[in-house]
Amino acid sequence: MKLSIIIVNFRSWECLDLCLESLLEEASGQPWEIIVVDNHSGDGRLREFAARYSGVRFTESDRNGGFADGCNRGAALASGQILLFLNPDVTAKRGSIRSLLAVKQSNPDVTILAASQVDSHGRLRKVFDVFPDRLTWFKTVKFLQRRLRPRRYPDPRQAFTGLQECDWVSGSVFMINRSDFDHFGGWREDFWMYSEDCDFCLRARRENRRVACSGDVQLVHAHGGSSRQNLSISILTRTEAIISKHLFVHLNYRESNEALNHLCIFLAVVPGLLILSLLDILTLRQLETLNTRSGVLRGLLRHYAHVHRDKSWRSRQVITAEETA
Repeated sequence: MKLSIIIVNFRSWECLDLCLESLLEEASGQPWEIIVVDNHSGDGRLREFAARYSGVRFTESDRNGGFADGCNRGAALASGQILLFLNPDVTAKRGSIRSLLAVKQSNPDVTILAASQVDSHGRLRKVFDVFPDRLTWFKTVKFLQRRLRPRRYPDPRQAFTGLQECDWVSGSVFMINRSDFDHFGGWREDFWMYSEDCDFCLRARRENRRVACSGDVQLVHAHGGSSRQNLSISILTRTEAIISKHLFVHLNYRESNEALNHLCIFLAVVPGLLILSLLDILTLRQLETLNTRSGVLRGLLRHYAHVHRDKSWRSRQVITAEETA
């Protein structure tokens, strides 16, 4: 088995339907396998999909332990020499997976490979970036860096050709040799959602491994298949995105730099959320966008209280999943 495609799903059935249709067309006649790990959706649709897609291997997790946990479960079942982790809201253009595989095989010194992505309207999506540190947590600073030093800080939403060397790539399309995946111990399951891709790439880069994105291969990423289903899930995932930034800093930065980075994340996020939460009150909570930001602020403040009490930056989602498994 040359290639194992691993997809982690949580109630993203409509997106997954499109994803699998595109992959099965791509995989026709190829020695590939497709593995879908359902992160305990609990809505009864897994059996329906397993019957519809008999050529796909479905497995159900006993918990929603997050993206990294689901990816590792899928990898444990995989038999391919190359692994491709794919989001369920990504669809393959004709020939795109084969092209990405060809790029990987012709560049064996690239440890982690990603592909260019566009949204459903054809607009380029961000799929790579530099590692965050202190001032780069602020969007204005990153904007200026990309304008003043484009070689060091390339714009991830600009079109390019060939291989773009980068610090980290998105986990939505993430190709790696099985041997390298095992060498690094897989995805770090301390993360529930977001920043686990940045963490994986940092571990690789610290060993002087190459991380790159191919501008010649393009997939469609609708984005938000699992994370934008309703208001409560949107609040949860946006909150987790910030929590994961703090966890990334805690796991990868030395003490003095860690404290400074935590402060920078706080300053980059919390003042804006406070203003939007105040507007939410003034508008009598009639606007969903403001409702979301208020919910994120409440969730983030609860997490900060948890960190102070338990001395741990890990998400309560991960801890709860472990306790209930």
